[in-house]
Amino acid sequence: MVDLKDVNDDSILVFEYFTAAGVEDLSIVSEAVELIRSLVSDLKDEDIYVLLAKQFENIFDDFDFDVKTVVIEETLEDWLEKEAYVFDRAMFIAAEGDMNLYNLTKLLESKDVKVYGSDHFAVKLASDKYETFDYLANRIPQPMTYNILLNKKTYWKRAIQIFFDTINGDYGDGNDDGAVPIMQKPKDIPVLDNSDRDVVKENKLIAKPRFGVDCDNIKIIASKRDIDDLEEIYEEGSRFIVQPYIEGDVCSVCLISDGKEAIPISLNKQIVEIDENGGEYLGGYVPYEHPLKDKVFEYAKKACEYVPGLKGFVGIDFIIEDGYIYLLEINSRFTTSYVGLQKIININIAKTIIDLIDKRISVEDIGEITYSSKASFCKNDNGILEIKIEDN
Repeated sequence: MVDLKDVNDDSILVFEYFTAAGVEDLSIVSEAVELIRSLVSDLKDEDIYVLLAKQFENIFDDFDFDVKTVVIEETLEDWLEKEAYVFDRAMFIAAEGDMNLYNLTKLLESKDVKVYGSDHFAVKLASDKYETFDYLANRIPQPMTYNILLNKKTYWKRAIQIFFDTINGDYGDGNDDGAVPIMQKPKDIPVLDNSDRDVVKENKLIAKPRFGVDCDNIKIIASKRDIDDLEEIYEEGSRFIVQPYIEGDVCSVCLISDGKEAIPISLNKQIVEIDENGGEYLGGYVPYEHPLKDKVFEYAKKACEYVPGLKGFVGIDFIIEDGYIYLLEINSRFTTSYVGLQKIININIAKTIIDLIDKRISVEDIGEITYSSKASFCKNDNGILEIKIEDN
């Protein structure tokens, strides 16, 4: 057990949520282990203290440098409440699920620990898909997004049905300029014909949790009957979003930011499977060459710089369809793409983030971004994340 008495002003507290909290789900943990190994590799020249649960204390045994690990047997949150004040600086990885990223950021900020990542206000906005849509509306192209409250006392099913009928030309004139009366008062919403309840329509909708990661709890709405299934996915009183389902090229952009200026460092291809049973994120590869790469980079940079307090490593998801680019969501955190990107890019990502936020360098000092090869990161049949570097 490393003694914290040697912690000094230059020391950095480092952790990844699942490996520090002791989560044992293999499909989650394999990704989490690769993320924290990548981050520690980038920070090998820094004075770092890495938090780990007991079952993960040996994950750095094959490294060719010593890693100071702090093995914790209590909950991560309890340990941080008691011990985080010892550190002046921290860099960590967590996802938006259960508000983990937001809560941990806020906790560290309350202990006056400088976080090399987004502040809790930016994390909260980016974690909420509807708030992100609302904040960036008329700034960055996005699919039309409606906020739905699942409540038996409301007309939420009928509202979604009207949206569904409208995009299929069965109600209104099919445009987005007020033709979908989803926000009207219940007394203004007409009773609709359900005779085509099981008809699979050409234009579909997709429902997603407002707070969620990857493809968790998504539902394709291809017929009116699918709307009823939403009650089995989302709890009474919960909120989710509904959008037109766009079948396009799913990709993401990784950026690093000092909180004011951002630089895109990669375009990544995402491999996602979505069908009537839900969706699954399987992995991807980097770099991804696309004719619209420069335009996607432009949108990603603008979106990142629009959100106050968004800094450090940021991942922004897009979908490209017939030459149109739509922003899907912002991830104010290290994303899975980092595990591949970190191995092929010509900069040390984590160290560059520290230097940017500490104002030792500016974005202009970073220079041209290049890659030594291509990296893929995909889950195998057992849910284990496998990373492959393409030989040049």
